[in-house]
Amino acid sequence: MARSSFIVPTISAAQENKKELRNVFEQYGRKEGGEIRLYQDNLKNAFEYLGALMPGYKAASALRYIDSDKSGYIRGDELQALVEYAYSSGYR
Repeated sequence: MARSSFIVPTISAAQENKKELRNVFEQYGRKEGGEIRLYQDNLKNAFEYLGALMPGYKAASALRYIDSDKSGYIRGDELQALVEYAYSSGYR
């Protein structure tokens, strides 16, 4: 009898870590206008949860570099940039 092989898609550890980071940020964000928005205080709380030594500094830095439209918060596509920023900073 011939063996059939199935390819089971797997999620890499990096993808799983980024998914978990996104969940943390979404949890700390505010839902406004049908979207998640992360203001500086939300970012500070999220980075504190993630174990940042200086969560206020990390929040201000993230907002400065990621808030491309200068709205004062992170939303939409900026959220993925925040996840990449946090992941590249060593948060897992």
